Amino acid sequence: MKLNAERIRTLRERRAWSQEHLASFAGLSARTLQRIEAGSAATHETCMALAAALEVPVVDLVGSGAEGGATGSPTTVDPMAAKVPTWVVMALLLVLLVVWFGYTVGKDAALRDNRADTTCTSDAAACDESRDPVTL
Repeated sequence: MKLNAERIRTLRERRAWSQEHLASFAGLSARTLQRIEAGSAATHETCMALAAALEVPVVDLVGSGAEGGATGSPTTVDPMAAKVPTWVVMALLLVLLVVWFGYTVGKDAALRDNRADTTCTSDAAACDESRDPVTL
């Protein structure tokens, strides 16, 4: 995986760390870190170790020097964009809850009406007695 050597060097120097210090903190050899800062590719495990040691996401270390440079990360993420899936899930759960509640209430009402219809069909006298005289 190709890492942004300038970004790694900048993050290391902000902490006033030597290459040897960062390498030992990340669990790498000093030579591996020297190669990465010289522009060589790194394994996924090495990328994860460097990101953890520098306390940044891996995506901040990936890319060429022209993309991110020493001033910022290669990509910026809108904070609201990260929350959209949460709101979508919450809205979906609310819709499902309303549909389930409506289905349950409707099903219970239909069963009650079916029982009333069955009672009226089998015993018309009982059905007439149960009706409200105001509606007749």
